[in-house]
Amino acid sequence: MHAHKIALLSALTTALLASASLQAAEPLKAVGAGEGQLDIVAWPGYIERGESDKNYDWVTGFEKETGCKVNVKTAATSDEMVSLMAKGGYDLVTASGDASLRLIAGKRVQPINTALIPNWKNIDPRLKDGPWYVVNKQTYGTPYQWGPNVLLYNTNVFKTAPTSWDVVFKAQDLPDGKPNKGRVQAYDGPIYLPMRRCTSRVPSPSWASRTPTS
Repeated sequence: MHAHKIALLSALTTALLASASLQAAEPLKAVGAGEGQLDIVAWPGYIERGESDKNYDWVTGFEKETGCKVNVKTAATSDEMVSLMAKGGYDLVTASGDASLRLIAGKRVQPINTALIPNWKNIDPRLKDGPWYVVNKQTYGTPYQWGPNVLLYNTNVFKTAPTSWDVVFKAQDLPDGKPNKGRVQAYDGPIYLPMRRCTSRVPSPSWASRTPTS
């Protein structure tokens, strides 16, 4: 696809159309002719063509139906996705909420015309008009997917499952009588701040509540 047409998917994941230049672009008025190739930056497992598991192949059917070749570059972090999009050359990115707003603010993505998306009416109402992809009343993407944050624990330490994320975020002794300091792991990224906010009664900066978790 041409460099001036880039897209962003944000997980929560949202799909956005973007601009490689630092100039704000207008939404498309109509769907143009296909360009024969789609270059995507994606989280591992998001754009599958059956290579990891033959039961999950969403790409092959799309390529056969449209004649459009799909190329996927996987990225491990939101920072990596933002960096790749800044370099240009990609049409679509499956960016989480902590990346989508950076791309919008940096004018790397352009508003979309939701009237051109037949299934827009079928989007879960809970995901519509999310502040991680709608800015100044302009829609920059389409919700792609969402899922839970799962708390994993060592059953040798917890004979019964934890009932709160406090075991991760608050200093305390675990059921084995030893402190949790140095014994917990968490995702090292800004998107984890809302998780901390959701587990604390301490007020957080207002911007933190704008970033969704998945």
